[in-house]
Amino acid sequence: MSHARAVGSLLTVLLAASPARSEPVPSAPSKAPDDEHGRASPLISWKRSLCIYTGCFLEPLIPDVRYQWASGSPNHWVLSWPIHPWALGAWDIPGPTLLVSPFIEPQVRLAPAKLRLLAGARVSVFPDRARLGVLAEGAGLWGQDGSGGVAGVGLTYDLIERHKATTPWTVSVVLRRAWTGEGARMDVALDITVPLNMFLGSPLESGEPGGQPSAHRHGNPRLGPGPTSSLFPGSTPRNMEPS
Repeated sequence: MSHARAVGSLLTVLLAASPARSEPVPSAPSKAPDDEHGRASPLISWKRSLCIYTGCFLEPLIPDVRYQWASGSPNHWVLSWPIHPWALGAWDIPGPTLLVSPFIEPQVRLAPAKLRLLAGARVSVFPDRARLGVLAEGAGLWGQDGSGGVAGVGLTYDLIERHKATTPWTVSVVLRRAWTGEGARMDVALDITVPLNMFLGSPLESGEPGGQPSAHRHGNPRLGPGPTSSLFPGSTPRNMEPS
């Protein structure tokens, strides 16, 4: 009897020690990475965060200093507060990238003080893959020293990567000419522009499965994906959604 118990105990130990047959565990469905490095599309630039943390949102409160001259009248210094409520989304046409930004601009001419108000729009033109571009603007002018129209041209540099979900933050040198009932005049200034809709946020969309981040896409690296791009001859224009 004791012999039978010993044999039974040995069989029990051997069965317990034998490796169990493992059933295959179904693997979780793999999610295609946003790009070849598994990163999401960089829709929000770190430079926009830098702008926020360094207080550049206060820029509309800090006046630009303009130097004005006119034939037959003394030169003046002018303080201006250009306010760009928003910048429309980038318009990618064959060749350059266009950005449109409407603005209003209170001004104070110094010694003697005269009040003015401008309202108009600015168009910035950037070659693909470039941050340095040119701008042109037009506005109506109402002021205590004459009313009329204003036209301006200049060079502009975009501090933030252009993308359908970002807003340009630009530093520009702008030369303007105004035509009023009091005569024509010109002025020049260093213009820093931070459209207010920059601070409304950007959608954290991921790229298409297997796609590439905006810095590596074919076509304009600053713009979203799509079959049309200004780098491909014969492509059709497309309008990117505003940020």
